[in-house]
Amino acid sequence: MSDQSGKHDELVHPAARPFLWLDAKWLKSSMLWILLVLALGFAAIDLFHHRHEYVHVAETPGFYALWGFGSFVLAVMVGWFVIRGFLGREEDYWDGEGDQ
Repeated sequence: MSDQSGKHDELVHPAARPFLWLDAKWLKSSMLWILLVLALGFAAIDLFHHRHEYVHVAETPGFYALWGFGSFVLAVMVGWFVIRGFLGREEDYWDGEGDQ
């Protein structure tokens, strides 16, 4: 049994050893629940914490969460529709005349 752990230790980079706990099975299976609890906790804090903003719309509870989500969706859509038009290639781009 110790032979297996010795071989496993040889394959792990020394800088990665402090982060091996991130590979734990309990963490992988409960990551969604951890993120959900954190999101609900921050939403509850946002409901009770009064902010004094320069723009009054930003005082709405959940404004920054919605603004961040909307910005993310906009960035993905711009990449999907606009940038794909500049950088995208046809499906048979490499099947051209160079093979003759």
